[in-house]
Amino acid sequence: MCKEELIEAVYAIELDMFENVHHVNGKALCQSERDIFRINRLSNLKTWPEEILGSYLYDLESAKALGFNLMSEKYARMMETTYAEEYEKIKDCIPVLTDEKKKLINKLTHILLDWESEIRHRYPFLDHRGRPLYSNQDSVVMTSFETYTRGELSVLSMNTLELYLNHCENRINQGINGSEEIYKNMIVMYGYASLEAAAEKFDGSIL
Repeated sequence: MCKEELIEAVYAIELDMFENVHHVNGKALCQSERDIFRINRLSNLKTWPEEILGSYLYDLESAKALGFNLMSEKYARMMETTYAEEYEKIKDCIPVLTDEKKKLINKLTHILLDWESEIRHRYPFLDHRGRPLYSNQDSVVMTSFETYTRGELSVLSMNTLELYLNHCENRINQGINGSEEIYKNMIVMYGYASLEAAAEKFDGSIL
């Protein structure tokens, strides 16, 4: 598969899993917003090289073959800090993370948080419309960037995590902010020419 085919294959499985996540209070509103989900996911996936996309596609296909929904696991893990009472009821149903995997997740989360903090400082409108940054800001109505990131990373295989960490470290060595790459993709998909143009014209209707 070429990169675009890999992205579409990943997205198709993610969408199916996302739409089949069962929340404690029924379907969430965001599950009916396909256009927003597509923009958010493709903005991110487009920044991944083919090697990571291929590894992640394997993760998704393997889980699907076993009847396991990775999106359900992702959101379940977030509940540890956003909905602690409900999390206690389901935590034993979630796969246990090894110490090795936790270390990779921590390293990646630190990098992604640094990038996100830096880009929000440069473009305050992103901060005004985005999630709170840190897990200590979690609530039942709002999940922080840190918690969301940890949830997303936790469902990746060790191989995918290692590839992703290597990719992020290469970006750091090149002086590239990975969050900026994602937002640049997102802004274009929302119809803006650049982050600068969006910052000038932002009217609260995007992101």
